[in-house]
Amino acid sequence: MRNFLPVPRQRVRSVPAAIALLALLLLPAAKALAQETARIAATVNDEVISVNDVLSRAQLMVFSSGLPPTQETFGRLMPQVLNSLIDERLQLQEARAGKISISQDEIDGVLANLEQQNKLPPGGLDGFLKERGIDKATLVAQVQANLAWARLIQPRFQRQVDVSEEEIDTVLEQIQSARSQPRQMVSEIFLAVDDPAGEEQARAAAARIVQQLRDGADFASLARAFSQNSAATSGGDLGWLVQGQLQPQLERALASIQPGQVVGPVRSDLGYHIVMLRAREGAGAGAGAGKTVVDLRQIILPLADAADEATVRTAIAAMENIRAEIKSCAALETATLPPDTKVINVGRVRVADLAEPLRAPILALATGQMSAPIRTPVSTMLLMSCGREESGGPALPDRQQIRQKLVRDKIDLLARRLLRDLRRAAVVDIRK
Repeated sequence: MRNFLPVPRQRVRSVPAAIALLALLLLPAAKALAQETARIAATVNDEVISVNDVLSRAQLMVFSSGLPPTQETFGRLMPQVLNSLIDERLQLQEARAGKISISQDEIDGVLANLEQQNKLPPGGLDGFLKERGIDKATLVAQVQANLAWARLIQPRFQRQVDVSEEEIDTVLEQIQSARSQPRQMVSEIFLAVDDPAGEEQARAAAARIVQQLRDGADFASLARAFSQNSAATSGGDLGWLVQGQLQPQLERALASIQPGQVVGPVRSDLGYHIVMLRAREGAGAGAGAGKTVVDLRQIILPLADAADEATVRTAIAAMENIRAEIKSCAALETATLPPDTKVINVGRVRVADLAEPLRAPILALATGQMSAPIRTPVSTMLLMSCGREESGGPALPDRQQIRQKLVRDKIDLLARRLLRDLRRAAVVDIRK
């Protein structure tokens, strides 16, 4: 969630009251809902965000994150979605002030990439969204805001950022050292607290995200939508980390969980963190030759962590049917799968980089073969190998790659500070 901070200049009415109103709008009274969605949810420097804008974005969020489309889910999402829309309006306003404009061709290019990622034919996105009751305009608005903000901050801050050779040397030394130390693969959702006035709101938002994860939401989707660090664009992926690379509070929290589990929210001096431990390895596991690399697919059917045994048995039976019917990776590409089932193209990955429980099943697979169903805390899953080779382990990044990452991290920090200043200067009115 982009954190909204009330300041003396703002005419901000009760946020909880506004959220309660938005949640009530989800009650099944179609005629009343049609009337209410045209109402104003908030104004941002006199620009209107309608209740319909909030509902449409919430619909998109529910679909992309795999949450159940219930009244309770929408009620929890509303405050996060509203604050994200407020931030987007501030970003677009600042982009317009900087004479930044985004062409239709640029937007169409992003939408075309989305079609490819979802294996849709050219132009198929419209029907895809319509079938799921999602207004295309809300996706276009999100794409436009992201493009405009990126276009604004890159040239504005590029000149302010400098990366020394000593910084690159330090990172290389850390990577070299990490190859022989115990390590953890971690993903993170981070909500910044840039001002004491935003403390309670950030804490409440983090708690809502944790609840959504418990309800079966996809961690990476929530990270992309609400996390406030540079890893958000990659679904919160922080990669492999060794002792000392995270703050002590997060190190202690991770030590208390097992791969596949989530912990949080954890308060640090920067804000609130929700972290997922994806894998853990002992000393020396990341180094050495002869590592097996597979071209991996995951077929996932989400389940609530409180699913009863009957539901679990039904899900496992559905996965067994998929396993019996699909005999090749080419067949998987075109297969019609049960509702809610997702296929994730993981791509080429070292088996040693995966969570411990997954390694043995993957190593046992021949190319084109599926594993038996695997039960995780939030799903049932099949693994499929679409290729296999031996590799000498991951290569070190070159100096230019390290420089680019350090530059991105520094620009991200400056962009967060700019958005914080825009919030403080804004006149935002959240309507009752």
